[in-house]
Amino acid sequence: MIPVILEAWQATTAASGAFWVPPDGCRDLIIHTRSSGQRVALIAPLADQAYTVEGVVGERYLGYRFQPGAQFDESRLLRALQLQRNPDAVDLNAIIGEEVRLDARIHEALQGLAASSSVAVACRQLGVGERTLQRLLTPTGRHPAYWIALARARRAARALFSATPLTALACDVGYADQAHMTRAFQRWFQHTPGQLRNQPTWLGLLSAPAFA
Repeated sequence: MIPVILEAWQATTAASGAFWVPPDGCRDLIIHTRSSGQRVALIAPLADQAYTVEGVVGERYLGYRFQPGAQFDESRLLRALQLQRNPDAVDLNAIIGEEVRLDARIHEALQGLAASSSVAVACRQLGVGERTLQRLLTPTGRHPAYWIALARARRAARALFSATPLTALACDVGYADQAHMTRAFQRWFQHTPGQLRNQPTWLGLLSAPAFA
């Protein structure tokens, strides 16, 4: 059985300001402890592009990243959390186990898309037609092309850790040329490959467990 939690993480804001969040194909349950001690539960959206969040120094975050394609009723999950005044890790894991589910067929399809160069290739490897794949992924709220494009962009972004010239890197990950890759980066990450390469902290975020 595939666990629905891909990663549990914790963070404390070291400085106030806006923080860059890349699209990762996942949704996170986040327990945000404000500087006043108030705790707030929220669920991060499935992002279509990078975005920023405002943080205040000293605030704490406990996060549970769900597997790509995990299904749940957002209102019901948050309501279950609200019934726990001070939920600890045991409580949270139990609630997640009750409220979040992962369809093995969707998981397999997303893994196939993450490893393929196109939707057509993924369909051949999965043994399904494109319409069948699209129907299967309907619960994710995204078309197969979304998952293919996101996987390629994330592979390319992680490859920026190397010294590979951008022209060669673009071809290695399946872009037509460097200009094609640059447009994809601006669409997904709101920055060019060169700008991301100069931000090791951002690249580190792209190395966290996620889709592709």
